[in-house]
Amino acid sequence: MLDFLGSIGHAIMVPLYYAVSFVLVGFHKLFSTFLDPSGGASWVLSIIGLTLTIRAALIPLFVKQIKSSRNMQLIQPKVRELQKKYGHDRERLAQETMKLYKESGTNPFASCLPILLQMPIFLALFRMLDQAAKKGREHGFLTADMAKEFGDSKLFGEIKVSGTFMNADNAGVMVLAAILVLAMTATTFMTQRQLMSKNMPADALSGPYAQQQKLLLYVLP
Repeated sequence: MLDFLGSIGHAIMVPLYYAVSFVLVGFHKLFSTFLDPSGGASWVLSIIGLTLTIRAALIPLFVKQIKSSRNMQLIQPKVRELQKKYGHDRERLAQETMKLYKESGTNPFASCLPILLQMPIFLALFRMLDQAAKKGREHGFLTADMAKEFGDSKLFGEIKVSGTFMNADNAGVMVLAAILVLAMTATTFMTQRQLMSKNMPADALSGPYAQQQKLLLYVLP
């Protein structure tokens, strides 16, 4: 059973390795025209370019997620009315709630799509870079020589690009990692907060769904 699941996971990841490595190597070749190919700057910029490319490709889904999330908040007062009216009849309540979703053009599951689609892509990116740094392992268009080059590359001459906060060989890696994590957390929090509260009526910011959204606002970043 485990072998079967492993085969399925491998079949899913291999195309992602090729897609992710194609973009990463492409950016690396571009930045290598004016930067040291084995230097940390070319690899860092390549990873940034890859991340922005993935984000840009998912913009339509993010727009759908934003609209769905806002619509879900806006229709909550109507949902509460339905719960009061049909609370004794769960089947009728479900039918009327789905009808309300359809009329308002809201899909309760649309807010999960960007996260679900990003997870395997960034997992492929993480595994590819992690194995390249630790084992010099090739994946897709990332050759063994490039993997080793990435693993040995340094930023500012002393901060290893492949370094991690928990296994840092100098304080510079830990400081840079901590700054990046805090920056990501702060920007994610501020973005989600703006999406939740901007131009929203007061009644849409109360109730169980709003409380759930607030919980996610603090937990997800």
